[in-house]
Amino acid sequence: MTTRTRFWICAFKRDNALCEPELGATAPRQYDCKEGCGNTVRTDTHARQLRDKADEIDRAAAFVPEKLSRRMRRNAGNLRERADAHDATAQTAEALT
Repeated sequence: MTTRTRFWICAFKRDNALCEPELGATAPRQYDCKEGCGNTVRTDTHARQLRDKADEIDRAAAFVPEKLSRRMRRNAGNLRERADAHDATAQTAEALT
């Protein structure tokens, strides 16, 4: 069984949800979370975890055939881009209240 790590949390608002919750739902569909949903919130910890995962993927890429290695490094780069986007747009909790 593969465990999928999410690098965000859900600040659920039904009108923004991409998980298509049932009418009147007060919580998201737990196993249907989608990146890009208007409810996703990334913390500084999540951004650090993205970078850590990217580093882990880069280390593993050194031990696989070149074609797979390129794909893995591209995926690691995508994770770093998400972390960089968080850093560029992050707001403090105080600024949001």
